[in-house]
Amino acid sequence: MHIERLDFENSPYLGVFGVATDKVVLIREGLQEKKLSVLREVLKVPLVEISIMKSRIIGIFIAANSNAIVVPWYIWDTELEALNRALDELGLDIRVELFQSKLTALGNLVLVNDRAALVSAKFPREEAKKLEDILGVEVERGVIAGHHAVGSAGVVTNRGGLVHPEATDEELEWLRDLFKVDIYVGTANQGVPFVGSCMLANSNGVVVGNLTTGPEIVKIEEALGFL
Repeated sequence: MHIERLDFENSPYLGVFGVATDKVVLIREGLQEKKLSVLREVLKVPLVEISIMKSRIIGIFIAANSNAIVVPWYIWDTELEALNRALDELGLDIRVELFQSKLTALGNLVLVNDRAALVSAKFPREEAKKLEDILGVEVERGVIAGHHAVGSAGVVTNRGGLVHPEATDEELEWLRDLFKVDIYVGTANQGVPFVGSCMLANSNGVVVGNLTTGPEIVKIEEALGFL
């Protein structure tokens, strides 16, 4: 299966608790092994359980692609060491970079795949350039449907993307050109427009919140290149 429904301790907002790339999935600590097994089966990459300042909502704080993992500057030293050690043990050559900024909810404010990134227009140009250097992809500043939380308003992989249903045709064309994949509009979890908060996706599959409806799943599969 390329798609499965799941909840994390009764929450359907999976993207709040993790980050998926084509090399690794970073996931909050403490999930049941049965749910970790579903993530491994669908996303087909290793899992690393981590926290940020002991918080489990790591998906809000981390932006990542196959080249790098960007974490806020206030991550505890022990957490950073544990992340680097886990990546080394898995033999994964992925940079982990601390990012100095007043804007620390990187997962909410950065939408990225292995070709490009869209970052909130609230990031100064100098910080956007630093993110470009770290992630190793072209970076543009902007909004989606008027929202600065572009990482919450969209999900993009190397196969496709889904964004907030109020995104304009012009925005969709711009995003397709930027990320070099087809981009569609849609919702998850029974009409939630902030689709990035509702799922974990990479080029192998997608795990969506358990409230996601059948019609929403069809659109998600189409948008992310699984139909």
